Amino acid sequence: MNRNDGWSRWRGWPAALVLLAVCLPAGIGLLHADAASDERIKQRIKNKLSGQVSLHLESLELDVRDGAVRLAGSVASVGERAIIERLVGGLSGVTGITNDLSVRPTGRSEQAIADEVRRLLERRVRFKKSPIDVTASGSDVTLDGTIERAIDRLDAEVIAGGVTGVTRVINNLQVVPSGQTSPQTIRERILSALGNPLTFGVIRDLEVVVDGGAVELRGVAVRDADRTQAERLALGVNGVISVKNLITVARP
Repeated sequence: MNRNDGWSRWRGWPAALVLLAVCLPAGIGLLHADAASDERIKQRIKNKLSGQVSLHLESLELDVRDGAVRLAGSVASVGERAIIERLVGGLSGVTGITNDLSVRPTGRSEQAIADEVRRLLERRVRFKKSPIDVTASGSDVTLDGTIERAIDRLDAEVIAGGVTGVTRVINNLQVVPSGQTSPQTIRERILSALGNPLTFGVIRDLEVVVDGGAVELRGVAVRDADRTQAERLALGVNGVISVKNLITVARP
């Protein structure tokens, strides 16, 4: 066998070995970086929730993968479940949340639950103007009536959901604006609220589509909390009846 043939067969190996030595650590380093990032997010969540003395969270199970968070355990109300989701969504690095938190049974009577919801709603002047009919069935609460703003519909649901023992809020409230607002005016007001960097302005590639009083939001947010806040701001604009939130969350 020709010695040159043997050498030509082997001489490509050093370069290949160097390439392998360079590429493998880089890939492994990336995996470790992702795992470390998820671990930091998990620790931030634990720190954030442990400082919320008003919450009644028990048996927390927490999993974070590539910034996506899964929550499990039990809470005192569906409102607490929403609060925890909002707190977690506001943390840096969180790109999505799967909320599997359950509401613990309390044994409270339907009358006691309904009375407390009514009492809390009546503390708000806006709900005294347009009384809301409240009924309870088991641990479910149903809200009926009309309100003038979409944000009031959301806030009434939040108030009802915060009552201990409530596992679900059936929101039948109808938004009936006091006057007519053109779709163009609604769009301009939403763009002003969401696009101004001095007040919000954190949604990239923001798009707002208005059909009557129905609004559709598109764009990209860094945090899940920004996505939620954008929807809330849009709901607060006069003339808006509903918001379809299609904003996505990108991993930073």
